Amino acid sequence: MRQWSLVPSLAIAVVGIIGCGSTDTTAPPPVTVLGSTVSWFEGDEVQLDYTKQFECKMPPSAGSPSGCEMGADAQASPTNGTSIPVLYVMVPLGFTPAASTLHCPTVGNCVAHPSTLDMTRVFGAGTASSPLPAHSHIIIDLDSHSDGPWTVEVIGVKDSNTWDLIVGTKNLAEVRLLQFQDPTETHITADISTNIFLFFRVR
Repeated sequence: MRQWSLVPSLAIAVVGIIGCGSTDTTAPPPVTVLGSTVSWFEGDEVQLDYTKQFECKMPPSAGSPSGCEMGADAQASPTNGTSIPVLYVMVPLGFTPAASTLHCPTVGNCVAHPSTLDMTRVFGAGTASSPLPAHSHIIIDLDSHSDGPWTVEVIGVKDSNTWDLIVGTKNLAEVRLLQFQDPTETHITADISTNIFLFFRVR
């Protein structure tokens, strides 16, 4: 009886060994990183590693060389309707904050970002080919540290005191409070949609 009772156990052991031997241990291909910036996340700083150049989906129409538009949503997405996390882009308007508080401090140049934007829907005629403004980032989702698209929402900050409050807290909750307290948008704007998608993973 004891000999027969060992047979199923041996069979299970052999199957387990075969199964382990057949497991695919091939490492995933390495991800190419074009460059990195900082972002604020719930009071901390995280790193965004950009893995692909930006996409700007039209429609809406855009007069900028990049095809990127501020003030209107894209009518298509890189994921065909699957939910996409949001990158909030904080833009100083009418003042210049300390460069150390800007994640993309150089106007018209930031890794894997468009260099120009059509801003006519927000700022009117003469802004169809505006350079990318200096800005900082806020995220509220780590997106499981995956490598994928993020949609961009712009929030304009109109004075240095408001900017410093956001820099000091580094989270969207403070931004939402400031927006709630300022319905006339004297100090900070509401969210401004874009047709921009940026591709990065969070570290």
